[in-house]
Amino acid sequence: MNWDVIVKYVLIKEGDLVNKDIPSNSPMTLYKNNMPFLFLNTAESSGTKINSEDLIDDDILVDDDIVNITEGDAKVTYEDAPDPKEQIEVRTRYDKISRKITIENKLNNDIELTLDFKQTKDVTYVKSEPEPSLIEEPNYKYDINIPSESKSSVVFELQAKIVTRITKIRPEFLKPSKT
Repeated sequence: MNWDVIVKYVLIKEGDLVNKDIPSNSPMTLYKNNMPFLFLNTAESSGTKINSEDLIDDDILVDDDIVNITEGDAKVTYEDAPDPKEQIEVRTRYDKISRKITIENKLNNDIELTLDFKQTKDVTYVKSEPEPSLIEEPNYKYDINIPSESKSSVVFELQAKIVTRITKIRPEFLKPSKT
């Protein structure tokens, strides 16, 4: 999967307008080498900071690949169904998933970003390369510095709990087949 990278610029106000708020949705133009390169709007302004609206940045590419899935053995259990003639067959297995997230910086400048992986009750963290910079379960944070025109990757090993439920007629209520 390819993910869009959403960027919000935080600009610092200087000069006479420091104490004046700039209204939301005011047009902004950012310049690079004295040439306009980005047109956007303000989202909010407070004190000395102006926050831009969120926008998709085409210069930072994120590629999220499932590298490998190893299915675990299913454990079968049974539960009662609302109808006494039926039962629910529950199949539970634990799959191992290898996932690689690659971030490419096409900008002329280095970028620093934080990748925040959040585990769920069904998908849990096992290990990664590199190790997380900060672990605050269920979040695993990676501080990544990517030089200009370079790529950086994080490879995860995860465990996914897969549960399927099938309602079946109890064996004692099945009609014998005629042969």
